[in-house]
Amino acid sequence: MKICKTNAMRLWSERYGEAMFAEDFHGNLMCRKGYGNNNYYIKNRGEKVYCGWNLHHILPLAHGGTNEKKNLLCTSIYTNQEADDKITYWIDDYLYQVQKNPNSDEYQIVRIR
Repeated sequence: MKICKTNAMRLWSERYGEAMFAEDFHGNLMCRKGYGNNNYYIKNRGEKVYCGWNLHHILPLAHGGTNEKKNLLCTSIYTNQEADDKITYWIDDYLYQVQKNPNSDEYQIVRIR
């Protein structure tokens, strides 16, 4: 799957339907309109809440991942930057690791603690 806005919006629609807002696997807010924009925010009680998002590779390309749809997630830009191309990483106080799903040939992101 080519990484572009059109395909990202298709993936959003498949995963979240017509929802304007969704949370990524870490719980960070994403706004459908904020694709690719790290400065996109909404105001909540006078505070800026950044909710731009990108496509994230579950198994990073640097570790043999692909652009197949099953290897892609919508994630907030913050989550995507923190995960980077690592297979074990911290986001805030949570440790995540990319692991092969024991029931398939797909990879998943697992919160360790």
